[in-house]
Amino acid sequence: RFTFGLRAGLGLASTDQEYATSTRTSLSFGASADWNIVKSISLSTGLSFIPKGFKSNYGKGTANYLQVPVLIAYRIETPTGVLIQANIGPYFAWGVSGTIKYKPYDMTFNYDYDQDSFGKKGFFKHNDFGLTAGANVQIGHVLTGVSYDYGLADIAKVYGSFHNRYVMLLMGYNF
Repeated sequence: RFTFGLRAGLGLASTDQEYATSTRTSLSFGASADWNIVKSISLSTGLSFIPKGFKSNYGKGTANYLQVPVLIAYRIETPTGVLIQANIGPYFAWGVSGTIKYKPYDMTFNYDYDQDSFGKKGFFKHNDFGLTAGANVQIGHVLTGVSYDYGLADIAKVYGSFHNRYVMLLMGYNF
């Protein structure tokens, strides 16, 4: 009734901020736990290290999170034994590290700012939450999939609003 697994992924982080001009590529990793409620429905959770952030013409920001999803998953098993799974649910995250490096809009300054993302004077609040949706294919113990995080929390301390977005291609192994 319980399945445990390890996950690793390649992620593309972005934001809804208009000054963010490109995505930030990063690697994530974590562990998962699934509780099979009935044959085709399970409750999935876990703990992952997810590097989010942004890049812009004025600098870049990294925001690394410990993230816990709480997902309802629907599985279909094909006649060949391949499992196809779709999942959706909320995620909750806590910012643990990161830096902001930027040059002020006023280009008369001849220095860059470099500061902690979550510190006292940091740009971001520690708490983040949102919705996650994804799809996985599992053959034997090996799993591959894609997921998308849509941040609902405004994590900005200063300079308007800021919502995380994160797409991940993942590989995993279930025990």
